[in-house]
Amino acid sequence: MTSDGGARIRKAIDTVQDSLYVAFSIEKLIVSSSASGPFLQRIATLTEQISYMAYKDPVKLSVTFLSLAANQLERLDMSMFAFMPDLERFDVRGNRIVRFEATSPVTYGSLIRLLVSSNNITQFDTRNLTLSELRSIYLDDNALTELPTHWGKLPKLIYLGFDRNNLKRIDMSFFAKFPTLNSVIISENIVETIRTSTPITMPELDIILFESNQIVSVNFTGCNFPKMNLISLSNNRLTTIPPLFQRFPESRLAMDGNPIKCSSMTALKSKITDYRLYVTTGTTQSDCPTTSSIALDQERLACCDA
Repeated sequence: MTSDGGARIRKAIDTVQDSLYVAFSIEKLIVSSSASGPFLQRIATLTEQISYMAYKDPVKLSVTFLSLAANQLERLDMSMFAFMPDLERFDVRGNRIVRFEATSPVTYGSLIRLLVSSNNITQFDTRNLTLSELRSIYLDDNALTELPTHWGKLPKLIYLGFDRNNLKRIDMSFFAKFPTLNSVIISENIVETIRTSTPITMPELDIILFESNQIVSVNFTGCNFPKMNLISLSNNRLTTIPPLFQRFPESRLAMDGNPIKCSSMTALKSKITDYRLYVTTGTTQSDCPTTSSIALDQERLACCDA
């Protein structure tokens, strides 16, 4: 059936309104997802009965990689791709997407990577999605002002990135819904505070990056991350070093680019020399962007504010 078939059918019906019985035969009709698709719903209002002489289920494409990157999409409904159940990678980077959702339940049992960075996303809702194999979600370079609250089933998610959004406050308890995560990346936002509203255990988490934000307060009380390896708070506004070594004794902590008080830094000098604590260093005071420094050895100074 041609693209103007709908208009032709309506015109034909209008011209034979006085007839007692009118029948139309459509030899071939392709619908996007099912026999009750939008086209047939419109046609159904014009007739009393629709009969299928031969009906075949929609074709399911064995596509594993779909890229719609660098287009002009403004809204994305993941239920529209249900006829591609074998998708492994889905790339919609560089569009104008504001809302990402699935308006009806759908399962993508093979999808591993979801790339939605470089859009204008303010709403991200996956509650109708079952993504049993998904490993990573890249939400960088969007317009989120808070962490999304509606999530579907993501039992194998290991990477979640929110770089360069507009996030202002982070509650670490949010991540409890993703117990398999090993990386949380939220850099270059406008985050001011990090807190933990309820106790959380994440057995696989080993990297947290909150670099280049505006953080003035950090509280990881209640966080149990037994594999924690690196926490980076570089380039923020912290004036004291958070007491994270007591909570994560095997971890490393990056604090370079913060206006740390010398008194706070002196108490942890051994962590700096053992390369467990990374701070801004120089060979002379003129190398430091701060008002003062403490000596680490004969050649290195740790930059700090008096």
